[in-house]
Amino acid sequence: MARAAGVSAQTVSRVLNGTGQVSEKTRATVLAVIEAQGYRPNAVGRSLRASRTPMVGVLVADIGNPFYARLHRAIERRLAGSGFSLMLMNCDDDALVERRQLELLRSYRPTGLVVVPSVGSSLSDGDLQAFGHVVSVSRVLEGVHVPAVVTNEREAVGSAVEELVAYGHSEIAMILGPREASTTRAREEGFLAAVARHPRCRGLVRHTDGTRAGAEVAAGEVLDAEVTGVVGFNALVTEGIVSAVLTSGLRCPEDVSVIGFTDAGWMTLHRPAISVIDQPVEEMGALAGQLLLDMASGKSVEPGPRVVPGVLVRRGSVAAPGRGGK
Repeated sequence: MARAAGVSAQTVSRVLNGTGQVSEKTRATVLAVIEAQGYRPNAVGRSLRASRTPMVGVLVADIGNPFYARLHRAIERRLAGSGFSLMLMNCDDDALVERRQLELLRSYRPTGLVVVPSVGSSLSDGDLQAFGHVVSVSRVLEGVHVPAVVTNEREAVGSAVEELVAYGHSEIAMILGPREASTTRAREEGFLAAVARHPRCRGLVRHTDGTRAGAEVAAGEVLDAEVTGVVGFNALVTEGIVSAVLTSGLRCPEDVSVIGFTDAGWMTLHRPAISVIDQPVEEMGALAGQLLLDMASGKSVEPGPRVVPGVLVRRGSVAAPGRGGK
């Protein structure tokens, strides 16, 4: 290529990397030869000479949860055109699998990592140093000092409880995810605090594995306890709640009011559509991608949470209690 352009190999390198002094005429000549020969930079070859590859890992807890598909797409869109490629990895919310996946990722010497820690994760600051620049999303780990992107868990769940109370519900339940997850703890705290503000209310909580199947069982238990309003932990849990309501021969919202957490397409197809705390997944992913780009460019980024608020979207799944209401 250098011979075809009539310049030195060093000049070609400067043009490709955008470094050093090269006249506009020489740059145009080199670029024309590059285009004519169909040259594409070899990222693998470059990585052998660099300390890190132009790769960002995205490790999620459960690829079957639509939240993570939306998150990955949002990160991908923010990094588009930056020169970084993404490697999506799943750990099925298993701390041992998480370790294995990160060990594999580390062998690629990535520039960064966006991670949703698994339930029971034992990751530490020392573990994460190997991945260059790290951002956690949704869940956070105690003792780990990295930038994090979260939503307003407590306040958002509190607004769901207040909505049910405003309609006259006093027997309210929340079907939660795994106890060890930071999101579960925050949402449970928000639920119990909101219920406690209303002395006539009783709040029930049930923990699940965060899946539809687990939620169906837990929802069946609280429906048997005569609750009239239920809040779901995530989209899959909300799906399980709605399924349990139908299986029990009850109606939503005539017999049971339901509010979900994190919107999903099926919620608007239900009749009536399901009210939901709309978690700002796309905004969270975009912010995580931007934080990573900032760090990779040398900007100073402080550790700690960045809160992107969710909002209550009112649809038709909440009404005055129709059975056992007080």
